[in-house]
Amino acid sequence: MRNKFRKGEVVIVNGLGKFNRKKYMNKKGSIIERDAFFHDYNVRFTKKEDDWFEEYQLRKIKKRERKIKV
Repeated sequence: MRNKFRKGEVVIVNGLGKFNRKKYMNKKGSIIERDAFFHDYNVRFTKKEDDWFEEYQLRKIKKRERKIKV
């Protein structure tokens, strides 16, 4: 089974953290790792702040592709 998010990928978090029970709304973070048993993702926000989230609480940042008309 493949992971939805890769290690080091930047995501937007909307939800309640499992470790310190802090609520995060539209906050950017990067994926540290995925737990193999619980299928949760560890997300780092700043150098000292990180927390665990379920997959439905995370969203990928979509890159815009600019189309140039010729």
